[in-house]
Amino acid sequence: MNKNSALRRFLRNVYGYSFFNKLILLTPVYAVFMQENGLTDLQLSLMFIILSAGTFLTQIPVTWITNKLGAKPAIILGQLLKAIAFVLWLVWPTFWGFAIGMFLWGMEWAFFNVSFEGMVYDELRARRHQKIYSKVLGIRYNVQAIGTALSAFGSLLMFAGYGWITFASLVSLALSVLCIARIDMRAHPTTPRRVRKTNFMKLFRTGVRICAKTPCIWLMLVLSLLVANVAYLDDYLSPIGIEIGLPVEFVGFIQFFILGCAVLGQTFAYRFSRIRDWILYTIICVAGGAFVLFSFMYSLAGLWALGLAYVLFSGLNVLLYSRFQDFVPTTYRSVILSLYSIGDNIIYIGTCLVIGLGGMLGSWRYSILALGMILIGVGLWALLFIRDKCAISAAPGARAVKTTHPTGKA
Repeated sequence: MNKNSALRRFLRNVYGYSFFNKLILLTPVYAVFMQENGLTDLQLSLMFIILSAGTFLTQIPVTWITNKLGAKPAIILGQLLKAIAFVLWLVWPTFWGFAIGMFLWGMEWAFFNVSFEGMVYDELRARRHQKIYSKVLGIRYNVQAIGTALSAFGSLLMFAGYGWITFASLVSLALSVLCIARIDMRAHPTTPRRVRKTNFMKLFRTGVRICAKTPCIWLMLVLSLLVANVAYLDDYLSPIGIEIGLPVEFVGFIQFFILGCAVLGQTFAYRFSRIRDWILYTIICVAGGAFVLFSFMYSLAGLWALGLAYVLFSGLNVLLYSRFQDFVPTTYRSVILSLYSIGDNIIYIGTCLVIGLGGMLGSWRYSILALGMILIGVGLWALLFIRDKCAISAAPGARAVKTTHPTGKA
Protein backbone atom coordinates (compact mmCIF):
# COMPACT_ATOMS: atom_id res chain seq x y z
CA MET A 1 0.00 0.00 0.00
CA ASN A 2 1.50 3.36 -1.03
CA LYS A 3 1.76 6.32 1.35
CA ASN A 4 -1.21 8.19 -0.11
CA SER A 5 -3.46 5.13 0.15
CA ALA A 6 -2.37 4.56 3.76
CA LEU A 7 -3.06 8.20 4.57
CA ARG A 8 -6.51 8.07 2.96
CA ARG A 9 -7.38 4.92 4.90
CA PHE A 10 -6.23 6.51 8.14
CA LEU A 11 -8.30 9.64 7.49
CA ARG A 12 -11.39 7.62 6.51
CA ASN A 13 -11.25 5.83 9.85
CA VAL A 14 -10.67 9.10 11.75
CA TYR A 15 -13.67 10.69 10.05
CA GLY A 16 -15.71 7.51 10.51
CA TYR A 17 -15.04 7.46 14.24
CA SER A 18 -15.84 11.18 14.47
CA PHE A 19 -19.17 10.68 12.70
CA PHE A 20 -20.41 7.62 14.60
CA ASN A 21 -19.20 8.98 17.93
CA LYS A 22 -21.56 11.93 17.43
CA LEU A 23 -24.42 9.98 15.83
CA ILE A 24 -26.07 9.31 19.19
CA LEU A 25 -29.84 9.22 18.79
CA LEU A 26 -30.17 9.52 22.57
CA THR A 27 -28.90 13.09 22.42
CA PRO A 28 -32.25 14.90 21.97
CA VAL A 29 -34.25 12.65 24.30
CA TYR A 30 -32.14 11.54 27.26
CA ALA A 31 -32.87 14.71 29.27
CA VAL A 32 -36.61 14.18 28.68
CA PHE A 33 -36.26 10.54 29.75
CA MET A 34 -34.52 11.61 32.97
CA GLN A 35 -37.26 14.05 33.87
CA GLU A 36 -39.94 11.50 33.04
CA ASN A 37 -38.25 9.29 35.61
CA GLY A 38 -38.45 11.85 38.40
CA LEU A 39 -35.57 14.29 37.99
CA THR A 40 -36.41 17.91 38.79
CA ASP A 41 -35.03 20.85 36.81
CA LEU A 42 -32.37 21.39 39.48
CA GLN A 43 -31.38 17.73 39.45
CA LEU A 44 -31.15 17.78 35.66
CA SER A 45 -28.78 20.75 35.89
CA LEU A 46 -26.77 18.77 38.42
CA MET A 47 -26.40 15.98 35.84
CA PHE A 48 -24.52 18.32 33.51
CA ILE A 49 -22.26 19.40 36.36
CA ILE A 50 -21.53 15.73 37.07
CA LEU A 51 -20.74 15.21 33.38
CA SER A 52 -18.16 18.00 33.52
CA ALA A 53 -16.82 16.72 36.85
CA GLY A 54 -16.33 13.27 35.34
CA THR A 55 -14.02 14.80 32.74
CA PHE A 56 -12.26 17.13 35.14
CA LEU A 57 -11.67 14.76 38.06
CA THR A 58 -10.49 11.78 36.01
CA GLN A 59 -8.14 13.66 33.70
CA ILE A 60 -4.92 12.61 35.46
CA PRO A 61 -5.77 8.89 35.81
CA VAL A 62 -7.06 8.84 32.23
CA THR A 63 -3.75 10.30 31.04
CA TRP A 64 -1.88 7.64 33.01
CA ILE A 65 -4.04 4.89 31.49
CA THR A 66 -3.51 6.30 27.99
CA ASN A 67 0.27 6.30 28.44
CA LYS A 68 0.17 2.72 29.73
CA LEU A 69 -2.23 1.22 27.17
CA GLY A 70 -1.61 3.37 24.12
CA ALA A 71 -4.03 5.57 22.20
CA LYS A 72 -6.19 2.93 20.47
CA PRO A 73 -7.02 0.81 23.56
CA ALA A 74 -7.67 4.00 25.56
CA ILE A 75 -10.13 5.33 22.98
CA ILE A 76 -11.94 1.98 22.86
CA LEU A 77 -12.07 1.89 26.68
CA GLY A 78 -13.67 5.33 26.64
CA GLN A 79 -16.34 4.16 24.22
CA LEU A 80 -17.03 1.15 26.44
CA LEU A 81 -17.62 3.48 29.41
CA LYS A 82 -20.06 5.53 27.34
CA ALA A 83 -21.93 2.38 26.31
CA ILE A 84 -22.16 1.27 29.96
CA ALA A 85 -23.60 4.69 30.83
CA PHE A 86 -26.36 4.38 28.22
CA VAL A 87 -27.28 0.86 29.34
CA LEU A 88 -27.23 1.94 33.00
CA TRP A 89 -29.78 4.68 32.31
CA LEU A 90 -32.10 2.14 30.71
CA VAL A 91 -31.89 -0.56 33.41
CA TRP A 92 -31.56 1.73 36.45
CA PRO A 93 -33.50 4.94 35.70
CA THR A 94 -33.02 6.64 39.06
CA PHE A 95 -31.10 9.70 40.24
CA TRP A 96 -28.03 7.63 41.12
CA GLY A 97 -28.23 5.59 37.94
CA PHE A 98 -28.31 8.76 35.86
CA ALA A 99 -25.54 10.35 37.97
CA ILE A 100 -23.16 7.40 37.61
CA GLY A 101 -23.91 7.24 33.89
CA MET A 102 -23.14 10.94 33.42
CA PHE A 103 -19.87 10.54 35.34
CA LEU A 104 -18.85 7.64 33.08
CA TRP A 105 -19.73 9.72 30.03
CA GLY A 106 -17.52 12.48 31.43
CA MET A 107 -14.68 9.97 31.72
CA GLU A 108 -15.18 9.10 28.05
CA TRP A 109 -14.72 12.78 27.21
CA ALA A 110 -11.44 12.73 29.14
CA PHE A 111 -10.24 9.76 27.08
CA PHE A 112 -11.33 11.53 23.89
CA ASN A 113 -9.49 14.74 24.76
CA VAL A 114 -6.23 13.00 25.59
CA SER A 115 -6.19 9.86 23.43
CA PHE A 116 -7.95 10.75 20.20
CA GLU A 117 -6.76 14.33 19.78
CA GLY A 118 -3.16 13.35 20.46
CA MET A 119 -3.33 10.28 18.23
CA VAL A 120 -4.55 12.21 15.18
CA TYR A 121 -1.74 14.75 15.34
CA ASP A 122 1.00 12.23 16.16
CA GLU A 123 -0.11 9.87 13.39
CA LEU A 124 -0.08 12.68 10.84
CA ARG A 125 3.39 13.67 12.04
CA ALA A 126 4.58 10.06 11.81
CA ARG A 127 3.35 10.04 8.19
CA ARG A 128 5.08 13.41 7.57
CA HIS A 129 1.71 15.11 6.93
CA GLN A 130 1.38 17.27 10.04
CA LYS A 131 1.12 20.32 7.76
CA ILE A 132 -2.44 19.26 6.84
CA TYR A 133 -3.56 18.97 10.46
CA SER A 134 -5.61 22.17 10.40
CA LYS A 135 -7.42 20.93 7.27
CA VAL A 136 -8.06 17.52 8.84
CA LEU A 137 -9.30 19.21 12.01
CA GLY A 138 -11.76 21.36 10.06
CA ILE A 139 -13.10 18.39 8.09
CA ARG A 140 -13.41 16.34 11.28
CA TYR A 141 -15.38 19.09 12.96
CA ASN A 142 -17.73 19.16 9.97
CA VAL A 143 -18.17 15.38 10.04
CA GLN A 144 -18.96 15.60 13.75
CA ALA A 145 -21.46 18.38 13.03
CA ILE A 146 -23.23 16.17 10.48
CA GLY A 147 -23.44 13.34 13.02
CA THR A 148 -24.78 15.75 15.63
CA ALA A 149 -27.38 17.13 13.20
CA LEU A 150 -28.60 13.64 12.29
CA SER A 151 -28.83 12.77 15.99
CA ALA A 152 -31.58 15.38 16.29
CA PHE A 153 -33.90 12.95 14.51
CA GLY A 154 -33.71 10.63 17.52
CA SER A 155 -36.80 12.33 18.92
CA LEU A 156 -38.78 11.07 15.91
CA LEU A 157 -38.11 7.51 17.09
CA MET A 158 -39.79 7.94 20.46
CA PHE A 159 -42.76 5.95 19.16
CA ALA A 160 -40.47 2.90 19.10
CA GLY A 161 -39.52 3.35 22.74
CA TYR A 162 -36.46 4.45 24.62
CA GLY A 163 -34.97 0.96 24.52
CA TRP A 164 -34.74 0.96 20.72
CA ILE A 165 -33.17 4.42 20.69
CA THR A 166 -30.59 3.19 23.20
CA PHE A 167 -29.91 0.14 21.05
CA ALA A 168 -29.41 2.30 17.94
CA SER A 169 -26.99 4.52 19.89
CA LEU A 170 -25.02 1.46 21.03
CA VAL A 171 -24.76 0.27 17.41
CA SER A 172 -23.32 3.66 16.47
CA LEU A 173 -20.76 3.38 19.28
CA ALA A 174 -19.81 -0.10 18.06
CA LEU A 175 -19.20 1.28 14.56
CA SER A 176 -17.01 4.02 16.01
CA VAL A 177 -14.92 1.37 17.80
CA LEU A 178 -14.60 -0.57 14.54
CA CYS A 179 -13.19 2.53 12.83
CA ILE A 180 -10.59 2.98 15.58
CA ALA A 181 -9.66 -0.71 15.51
CA ARG A 182 -8.95 -0.45 11.74
CA ILE A 183 -6.35 2.30 12.17
CA ASP A 184 -2.78 1.22 11.42
CA MET A 185 -0.67 3.01 14.04
CA ARG A 186 2.65 4.49 12.96
CA ALA A 187 3.59 6.68 15.94
CA HIS A 188 3.39 4.11 18.76
CA PRO A 189 6.67 2.23 18.22
CA THR A 190 8.64 5.10 19.80
CA THR A 191 6.64 7.33 22.12
CA PRO A 192 4.65 4.88 24.29
CA ARG A 193 7.67 2.68 25.11
CA ARG A 194 9.61 5.71 26.30
CA VAL A 195 6.68 6.96 28.35
CA ARG A 196 6.08 3.63 30.08
CA LYS A 197 9.60 3.71 31.53
CA THR A 198 8.99 7.11 33.12
CA ASN A 199 7.38 7.72 36.51
CA PHE A 200 4.01 9.21 35.62
CA MET A 201 3.93 11.99 38.20
CA LYS A 202 7.45 12.99 37.18
CA LEU A 203 6.27 13.02 33.57
CA PHE A 204 3.23 15.11 34.52
CA ARG A 205 5.31 17.63 36.46
CA THR A 206 7.74 17.87 33.57
CA GLY A 207 4.84 18.48 31.20
CA VAL A 208 3.56 21.26 33.44
CA ARG A 209 7.02 22.84 33.50
CA ILE A 210 7.28 22.64 29.73
CA CYS A 211 3.88 24.28 29.38
CA ALA A 212 4.78 27.00 31.90
CA LYS A 213 8.26 27.73 30.54
CA THR A 214 7.43 27.63 26.82
CA PRO A 215 5.44 30.78 25.96
CA CYS A 216 3.94 29.49 22.73
CA ILE A 217 2.44 26.41 24.36
CA TRP A 218 1.01 28.38 27.29
CA LEU A 219 -0.25 31.33 25.25
CA MET A 220 -1.87 29.23 22.52
CA LEU A 221 -3.42 26.95 25.15
CA VAL A 222 -5.00 29.85 27.04
CA LEU A 223 -6.12 31.69 23.90
CA SER A 224 -7.60 28.58 22.31
CA LEU A 225 -9.51 27.70 25.51
CA LEU A 226 -10.91 31.20 25.96
CA VAL A 227 -12.15 31.52 22.38
CA ALA A 228 -13.61 28.00 22.30
CA ASN A 229 -15.50 28.27 25.60
CA VAL A 230 -16.51 31.90 25.99
CA ALA A 231 -18.05 31.82 22.50
CA TYR A 232 -20.00 28.60 23.25
CA LEU A 233 -23.74 29.30 23.22
CA ASP A 234 -24.90 25.98 21.77
CA ASP A 235 -26.70 24.71 24.87
CA TYR A 236 -28.75 27.91 25.09
CA LEU A 237 -29.81 28.32 21.45
CA SER A 238 -33.34 26.97 21.99
CA PRO A 239 -34.32 29.36 24.83
CA ILE A 240 -32.66 32.21 22.91
CA GLY A 241 -34.75 31.33 19.85
CA ILE A 242 -37.96 31.41 21.88
CA GLU A 243 -37.00 34.71 23.47
CA ILE A 244 -36.43 36.42 20.11
CA GLY A 245 -39.81 35.29 18.80
CA LEU A 246 -39.49 31.82 17.27
CA PRO A 247 -42.49 29.52 17.86
CA VAL A 248 -41.58 26.47 19.91
CA GLU A 249 -42.15 24.12 16.97
CA PHE A 250 -39.63 26.05 14.86
CA VAL A 251 -37.00 26.61 17.52
CA GLY A 252 -34.83 23.95 15.88
CA PHE A 253 -34.30 26.41 13.03
CA ILE A 254 -31.82 28.44 15.04
CA GLN A 255 -29.82 25.31 15.90
CA PHE A 256 -29.54 24.21 12.27
CA PHE A 257 -28.75 27.76 11.17
CA ILE A 258 -25.94 28.10 13.71
CA LEU A 259 -24.68 24.61 12.90
CA GLY A 260 -24.51 25.58 9.22
CA CYS A 261 -22.54 28.72 10.10
CA ALA A 262 -20.14 26.67 12.22
CA VAL A 263 -19.62 24.17 9.39
CA LEU A 264 -18.88 27.04 7.00
CA GLY A 265 -16.20 28.43 9.29
CA GLN A 266 -14.64 25.03 9.95
CA THR A 267 -14.60 24.03 6.29
CA PHE A 268 -12.53 26.93 5.05
CA ALA A 269 -10.42 27.63 8.13
CA TYR A 270 -7.40 25.70 6.81
CA ARG A 271 -7.13 28.13 3.88
CA PHE A 272 -6.15 30.80 6.42
CA SER A 273 -3.67 28.70 8.40
CA ARG A 274 -0.86 31.11 7.46
CA ILE A 275 -2.75 34.28 8.33
CA ARG A 276 -0.77 36.99 10.12
CA ASP A 277 -1.07 36.94 13.88
CA TRP A 278 -2.42 40.47 14.28
CA ILE A 279 -5.17 39.71 11.76
CA LEU A 280 -6.12 36.55 13.63
CA TYR A 281 -6.39 38.40 16.93
CA THR A 282 -8.31 41.27 15.31
CA ILE A 283 -10.87 38.73 14.04
CA ILE A 284 -11.44 37.66 17.68
CA CYS A 285 -12.40 41.27 18.44
CA VAL A 286 -14.65 41.46 15.36
CA ALA A 287 -16.42 38.20 16.25
CA GLY A 288 -16.90 39.40 19.84
CA GLY A 289 -18.35 42.60 18.40
CA ALA A 290 -20.83 40.50 16.41
CA PHE A 291 -22.01 38.98 19.72
CA VAL A 292 -22.46 42.48 21.14
CA LEU A 293 -24.34 43.60 18.01
CA PHE A 294 -26.71 40.63 18.22
CA SER A 295 -27.39 41.41 21.88
CA PHE A 296 -28.44 44.95 20.90
CA MET A 297 -30.62 43.82 17.97
CA TYR A 298 -31.82 40.63 19.72
CA SER A 299 -34.42 39.67 17.14
CA LEU A 300 -34.92 37.27 14.26
CA ALA A 301 -33.62 39.97 11.93
CA GLY A 302 -30.42 40.12 13.97
CA LEU A 303 -29.60 36.43 13.65
CA TRP A 304 -27.18 37.27 10.84
CA ALA A 305 -24.87 38.84 13.47
CA LEU A 306 -24.92 35.68 15.60
CA GLY A 307 -24.35 33.59 12.45
CA LEU A 308 -21.37 35.75 11.49
CA ALA A 309 -19.91 35.33 14.96
CA TYR A 310 -20.22 31.54 14.68
CA VAL A 311 -18.58 31.48 11.25
CA LEU A 312 -15.63 33.44 12.62
CA PHE A 313 -15.32 31.64 15.94
CA SER A 314 -15.58 28.19 14.34
CA GLY A 315 -12.73 29.06 12.00
CA LEU A 316 -10.74 30.57 14.85
CA ASN A 317 -11.16 27.40 16.93
CA VAL A 318 -9.58 25.32 14.17
CA LEU A 319 -6.68 27.72 13.59
CA LEU A 320 -5.87 28.34 17.25
CA TYR A 321 -6.07 24.68 18.27
CA SER A 322 -3.92 23.70 15.30
CA ARG A 323 -1.27 26.26 16.32
CA PHE A 324 -1.37 25.02 19.88
CA GLN A 325 -0.79 21.43 18.73
CA ASP A 326 2.17 22.48 16.58
CA PHE A 327 4.12 23.66 19.61
CA VAL A 328 3.51 20.61 21.83
CA PRO A 329 6.39 18.08 22.11
CA THR A 330 5.23 14.62 21.02
CA THR A 331 6.48 12.84 24.16
CA TYR A 332 4.44 15.11 26.42
CA ARG A 333 1.41 15.57 24.18
CA SER A 334 -0.95 13.42 26.26
CA VAL A 335 0.03 15.26 29.46
CA ILE A 336 -0.36 18.73 27.96
CA LEU A 337 -3.66 17.74 26.32
CA SER A 338 -4.75 16.60 29.76
CA LEU A 339 -3.98 20.08 31.09
CA TYR A 340 -5.90 21.50 28.14
CA SER A 341 -8.93 19.38 29.03
CA ILE A 342 -8.80 20.49 32.68
CA GLY A 343 -8.66 24.13 31.58
CA ASP A 344 -11.48 23.49 29.12
CA ASN A 345 -13.80 22.36 31.91
CA ILE A 346 -12.82 25.18 34.26
CA ILE A 347 -13.45 27.89 31.66
CA TYR A 348 -16.68 26.20 30.52
CA ILE A 349 -18.00 26.31 34.09
CA GLY A 350 -17.05 29.99 34.28
CA THR A 351 -18.86 30.67 31.00
CA CYS A 352 -21.98 28.94 32.33
CA LEU A 353 -21.85 31.17 35.41
CA VAL A 354 -21.67 34.29 33.24
CA ILE A 355 -24.61 33.07 31.13
CA GLY A 356 -26.58 32.21 34.26
CA LEU A 357 -25.95 35.66 35.72
CA GLY A 358 -27.23 37.26 32.52
CA GLY A 359 -30.34 35.08 32.66
CA MET A 360 -30.97 36.19 36.24
CA LEU A 361 -31.06 39.81 34.99
CA GLY A 362 -34.12 38.93 32.94
CA SER A 363 -32.90 38.07 29.44
CA TRP A 364 -30.28 35.97 27.67
CA ARG A 365 -29.30 39.10 25.72
CA TYR A 366 -27.35 40.30 28.76
CA SER A 367 -25.43 37.04 28.79
CA ILE A 368 -24.54 37.43 25.11
CA LEU A 369 -23.52 41.05 25.68
CA ALA A 370 -21.23 40.03 28.55
CA LEU A 371 -19.64 37.22 26.54
CA GLY A 372 -19.10 39.54 23.58
CA MET A 373 -17.34 42.10 25.76
CA ILE A 374 -15.13 39.39 27.29
CA LEU A 375 -14.19 38.14 23.81
CA ILE A 376 -13.29 41.64 22.64
CA GLY A 377 -11.07 41.86 25.72
CA VAL A 378 -9.45 38.51 24.82
CA GLY A 379 -8.68 39.76 21.32
CA LEU A 380 -7.18 43.00 22.64
CA TRP A 381 -5.09 41.03 25.15
CA ALA A 382 -3.73 38.88 22.32
CA LEU A 383 -2.96 41.95 20.19
CA LEU A 384 -1.15 43.72 23.03
CA PHE A 385 0.63 40.88 24.83
CA ILE A 386 0.94 37.88 22.49
CA ARG A 387 1.53 39.89 19.31
CA ASP A 388 3.93 37.91 17.08
CA LYS A 389 5.57 35.72 19.73
CA CYS A 390 4.21 32.57 18.09
CA ALA A 391 4.47 33.63 14.46
CA ILE A 392 4.40 31.27 11.49
CA SER A 393 7.62 31.09 9.50
CA ALA A 394 7.71 32.04 5.86
CA ALA A 395 8.67 28.52 4.83
CA PRO A 396 5.67 26.50 3.50
CA GLY A 397 4.37 23.92 5.93
CA ALA A 398 6.58 25.04 8.82
CA ARG A 399 6.14 27.07 11.97
CA ALA A 400 8.83 29.10 13.66
CA VAL A 401 8.86 29.21 17.44
CA LYS A 402 10.65 32.32 18.66
CA THR A 403 11.52 30.61 21.92
CA THR A 404 13.13 27.22 22.32
CA HIS A 405 11.38 24.18 23.77
CA PRO A 406 13.18 22.64 26.76
CA THR A 407 13.14 19.39 24.78
CA GLY A 408 14.71 21.02 21.74
CA LYS A 409 11.66 20.21 19.61
CA ALA A 410 9.60 22.77 17.73
